[in-house]
Amino acid sequence: MKFKAFAAAVVAAIGVFACGMFSVSADDNVSVSVDNKMVQFDQQPVIINGFTLVPIRAVFEQAGAVVTWDQPTQTATISMLDYIVTIKNGDNYLMKNGQPITLEQPAQVINDRTLIPVRAIAEAMDFAVTWDGQHKLVLISTTGKPYRAFAYLKTGFRTLEDHAEFYSNGSAMCDVDLDGNTIPESIVFQSTQDMFETDSQPVLTINGIDYTAGLGSLTSVYSMAVVDLDSSDNVKEIIITENGDTLTAHFYRYENGILKVLAKDGVASTVQYASKLLMSGTGYIISDLTGVCFTDIMVTGCMYRLDGDSVGRYRMSKLDAIFGRNLYNTYPDNMLYNIIYTKSYQPGTYKEMNDVGVINATDMQQFKVLNGYRDEQDPRYIELYIELPNGEQAVITPYQT
Repeated sequence: MKFKAFAAAVVAAIGVFACGMFSVSADDNVSVSVDNKMVQFDQQPVIINGFTLVPIRAVFEQAGAVVTWDQPTQTATISMLDYIVTIKNGDNYLMKNGQPITLEQPAQVINDRTLIPVRAIAEAMDFAVTWDGQHKLVLISTTGKPYRAFAYLKTGFRTLEDHAEFYSNGSAMCDVDLDGNTIPESIVFQSTQDMFETDSQPVLTINGIDYTAGLGSLTSVYSMAVVDLDSSDNVKEIIITENGDTLTAHFYRYENGILKVLAKDGVASTVQYASKLLMSGTGYIISDLTGVCFTDIMVTGCMYRLDGDSVGRYRMSKLDAIFGRNLYNTYPDNMLYNIIYTKSYQPGTYKEMNDVGVINATDMQQFKVLNGYRDEQDPRYIELYIELPNGEQAVITPYQT
């Protein structure tokens, strides 16, 4: 968590500095959540010398601690379970069960409220503290298990359109070096609803040669992108997306004047998606359709990976690594999930259920993972048994048309 860097950036953006030995600015844009509940402050967090400081009483009392103040010594005492923490105004350390812990910025009393740096919250009680830069929100978990974002772009994934060197879903021309020989190829692309129209224009022309027939069995074409799926080589990949109830990405390479279909054992590589493909730049691809993707902690099997001349599903690590964790959505996406509200959970029994509800990721800003299941034969399929902030429990599964 780079709280100092963030705080400094906020100060620069606001452009507010107080005169004196240190710079101070009130930061009413920063919010704090403790165990999924927002903290209400009568003294807002402030930034001092680039560090965000928050009032200890409001935060720790919401966490269940007892906070007392000794006026003669200007000392706050926080008591909770086996912890006794004392913090004195102006000191650059706190005492945790008799042991000193250095503070990044001395404790400050402002408007009769003692404030300490955000990081010290975790150090004082062994809480887990996570920074959500999208919402300028400090997420505190009293269990010690951190909130983890299930945002794709948090870990460097970009949309196909953003990742592509060239992208079009209409009619376009460009010059791109496809085969890495430093000589750009001249590309002409035309999307089409019907590949079999006799008077239709060529879908793909490279250096004046029509490669439409080389696209294989596609019946329509929605878009084309030139991407570098693996940044370790200098060869580009071509992604042609086919229309349908869902979009289907097909993968090609242009080598020695030949348009090559990426395939494994004679079966062309494809990835279906609803409206969004996400690329990592190191050969990883995520579809917004096939699975629940908690990419920053790599737990589901719903990624794809470029491997030589094919693109295939990639199995991730064990699902139970996130049981008991609180997850928080830090990026607005449009992923959908089937949702079955239930107070009991039977792993692996929800895959074939019909007439279930559907929920958007934006309606699940935060939740706790209670249990889960992944199909070993089909790693795209995953179930998560979750608890929502209102106490409701539910099973979410991939939404597929």
